[in-house]
Amino acid sequence: MCSMGTVGRLNRTGMEACRKGEFDEAEESLLLALRLVQTKGGNCTEAKIQNNLGIVYELKGQNDKAVHHYRNALDIMRAKTALSHPLHGRIVQGLARLSPTG
Repeated sequence: MCSMGTVGRLNRTGMEACRKGEFDEAEESLLLALRLVQTKGGNCTEAKIQNNLGIVYELKGQNDKAVHHYRNALDIMRAKTALSHPLHGRIVQGLARLSPTG
């Protein structure tokens, strides 16, 4: 399987674990996916994984980490000028829940 296929599988595995409330497993899969995508490139995929890590950390009550990952995702979306992409709106909503200044 190509590395980007592995990234996708790790992302899906992480979010499935998150849906089951298995936040540590979700974090582990998503961090592996993030490290891999950062070595291979793929900004849109990285933004999605950063957002998903924000969700996991938010659900774990680790708001500082959640804000960090939401902001990373938002920075990627802004750099790609993808402000009309649906993911951009979800990232902004996540940040708004945790940081009134976004």
